[in-house]
Amino acid sequence: MVKLGKTKHEDRSRVAKYEAVGRALLRTARDLELMGEAKYGNGLAIIAIHAAIAYTDALTVAYREIKSTDGEHLRAADVLVHALGSLADPRQVDRLRGILDAKTHASYSGNYYTLQDGREILQELERFATWAEERLASRPPA
Repeated sequence: MVKLGKTKHEDRSRVAKYEAVGRALLRTARDLELMGEAKYGNGLAIIAIHAAIAYTDALTVAYREIKSTDGEHLRAADVLVHALGSLADPRQVDRLRGILDAKTHASYSGNYYTLQDGREILQELERFATWAEERLASRPPA
């Protein structure tokens, strides 16, 4: 059994809000990437990471009415697996783990992310978001 870490109950009525945040952050990341400014690598990465977190929350609330609140960001991937069960695509879970792992590096380590580094996280987010949107479209009724 996977240890989920800290979670909290969220009513399914909140799914649309988490999904909207994910979409808005994805659009923001795309816009920032289009600016092409080298100095925006960390910002692009952080916004993309937070979009992935919002999509993850939307999925876990939609399927299991819980979301991760654990300080260890990688636990959100475990909560996703728990919430979706057999619907959790292992490739997408691995993709999410990679995105979440970048959070510590982009936010707290003092590492400078190049624009290309940020773009790579955005590309992973794009794939994860497409899958998340598909899962959300076929979610169980509220």
